[in-house]
Amino acid sequence: MLERKGAEVARATTIVRFDPHQEFPRHTHNGGEEFIVVAGTWHDDYGAFPAYSYVRNYIGSSHTPKIKEDGCTILVKLRQMSKTREEPETSSWSLPALVDLKMGKERDVQKFPLFSSPLERTYALYFPKGTMDKILPIPPHGLEMFLLAGCIKSELGKATSRIHTKWSWSRFPNDTAAPQKLFISTDHEDGAYAWIKE
Repeated sequence: MLERKGAEVARATTIVRFDPHQEFPRHTHNGGEEFIVVAGTWHDDYGAFPAYSYVRNYIGSSHTPKIKEDGCTILVKLRQMSKTREEPETSSWSLPALVDLKMGKERDVQKFPLFSSPLERTYALYFPKGTMDKILPIPPHGLEMFLLAGCIKSELGKATSRIHTKWSWSRFPNDTAAPQKLFISTDHEDGAYAWIKE
């Protein structure tokens, strides 16, 4: 469990690993659900979603998850959607595979927009090996970062330096009116692949 607010019925952020060949009862998302597949393949009523798929199931949606032979691991956020901004019952996006990014000719940071609304936005960033002090602005309401692959070093000004490894989750609050700057570097052979939520 990465983050939890509430008792049995909670607003939560967590990583869940499902063993192969499991099926779960149908359930409804009373506060909505969003997740990104980080390994294996997710199967449910809406389709099959391989690694690096981002899925949003809006408030009131329901499904019957089925995990097949390759198992599945997801980063999931529960009960964090708003009724003030209605969404489709389900939406999904597919990100490029890590191997394709590593083999590509692009040597600058690549951005892949996912979901965006007046309330929030999500996107992925790929930092190639050799990235040095790439600026990632932290908006006034802060941001979350989950590392899908690779390893990075982040520096918040000169005050804080952190190492982020694969499947690590971080929240960067911002208590100022102006955006702060996060400096990102990596010399990992895979570079770094990050999912960002603002």
